Amino acid sequence: MVLSSTKTSKFKVPDSFLNLPMFDLLNFHHHLNGIPGAIAARHKFSNDWEISVVAGPPNCGLYGNINENTYEVAIFRPNGNMTEDVSGWNTKEEISAMMWVISQF
Repeated sequence: MVLSSTKTSKFKVPDSFLNLPMFDLLNFHHHLNGIPGAIAARHKFSNDWEISVVAGPPNCGLYGNINENTYEVAIFRPNGNMTEDVSGWNTKEEISAMMWVISQF
């Protein structure tokens, strides 16, 4: 499964997903790797899939910029394995769409 942002254009977010509030389910905290100014959140769905969303200041090594409201996303299967590589530069709307899709598995 590859869901990605408009910068890489692998996945076009359907218009019907754009106003989903699922992004609001994420509870952000300081990034655990100690990256100054970076944030992170994880959400486990009832089907045991999980999403990790992170962002940080420019040039911190993450594929999301907190100043531009873009985020890096990793998706984990119920067995704990990541689906593929991380997806970078995602908007809140794109992440909400990803979360809705994951919730339907």
